[in-house]
Amino acid sequence: MMIDMNQIHSIQLGILQEVARLSAKYHLKYFMTGGSAIGAVRHHGFIPWDDDIDIGFTRHDFEKFIQVAPTESVMSDYLVEENRLNPRYEYDFAKVMTKNSQILERGREEAKAHNGIFIDVFPFDRLPADKSQRLEQKMVLQDILQEIRRRFYPDRFPNAATGHKPYTSMSLQDLYDLRLKTMVQYDHHHDLPYVNLSSPYDYAKETIFPSEMQRLIKMPFENLRVPVLAGYDSYLHRLYGDYMKLPPVEKRIQRHILNATVDSSSTIDENGSDKPQLPLLGFESQAG
Repeated sequence: MMIDMNQIHSIQLGILQEVARLSAKYHLKYFMTGGSAIGAVRHHGFIPWDDDIDIGFTRHDFEKFIQVAPTESVMSDYLVEENRLNPRYEYDFAKVMTKNSQILERGREEAKAHNGIFIDVFPFDRLPADKSQRLEQKMVLQDILQEIRRRFYPDRFPNAATGHKPYTSMSLQDLYDLRLKTMVQYDHHHDLPYVNLSSPYDYAKETIFPSEMQRLIKMPFENLRVPVLAGYDSYLHRLYGDYMKLPPVEKRIQRHILNATVDSSSTIDENGSDKPQLPLLGFESQAG
């Protein structure tokens, strides 16, 4: 059985609504990405078994967002997690989550940062045109990711970046700094394609061409209207192939949330049932 998705989805829509409000205030352009873009096009809302929302910003707008969001009163019920705001958060993209929720996330069962019901916020950088530059960027990012994973989850990733000793001797902050520098190193080339280097898919798989980024259209998404690339068809075909075709039933599964605690009263689990709240983990206070 799946999690009680209605409550999860309702909370995520609330987060998205505040992100949209903040984006409008600061003239930031977010857009639906990945499975959430499919949801908007194919379902006019969530893919029924999807348990998160994915949005993107160009790097310029992403940087502005993580600068202003933690200080805005409309975000007072939410927490923006990004490694420059909280070094205990390991990813190279951001999550916006509710402060009054706690989840157990697949693959991050021992997360050191707060982990509440969330939406993912991805930066889109520029993809180098030269194959050797792409290969170098890919390898550096892979090795840094492997070393960061080893430090955060030593039981799951026991091996350091084999053959790349400099990474094993670097501080966590230096790894974060090098990762960011590697991601943005081509961003001054405005004719290059955009790429989600934080994507769960293969390197350079999630690309958007400059002409596709120029125009966004609004589409229904549950009770909201959300921005989607006007050229969503070519973007989604590159990423998924025939994205309008439903996957086999056995692949229609939620992938992230194993268990969710909301407020102080009840816990939603994968059986969709309420049960007494589990003790929350004792997190240290976050910066920002």
